[in-house]
Amino acid sequence: MTTIIPLTLHLLVLIGVYELAAGIAGLTGRIDWTAMIDEFERSPALSFVTGFATFAIGAAINIAHHHWTDLLAITVSAIGWIAIVEGVAMMVCGGALMRFARRLVGNQKLISLIAALFGVALILLGLTGRADASL
Repeated sequence: MTTIIPLTLHLLVLIGVYELAAGIAGLTGRIDWTAMIDEFERSPALSFVTGFATFAIGAAINIAHHHWTDLLAITVSAIGWIAIVEGVAMMVCGGALMRFARRLVGNQKLISLIAALFGVALILLGLTGRADASL
């Protein structure tokens, strides 16, 4: 696929590596998503700090890459905005977000497989895509 902005391709690879790592961690049992949610529910401070970090990462993505010009760029920008919203939600209503997340991670293997496959897809898009400013 083609994008206008070379940064899009780099960010796709980096976000993909994160998703792949999260998926592998869940598939191998390195992380237990339900136990992690338990930790967030027990520690509002942990939830707030993690929310702030998530917000900051999403904001950094959007400061550097706020482009809605093609599908690849839209994907990166949307992921940045999702991180911003998730971070704010963790800071202001962490309990409600964790109750929602608990339903999502009921099947850790499936969620982890989806994350890993999404990560591989993003990595491949980033590595095989090309930037063409003439679009």
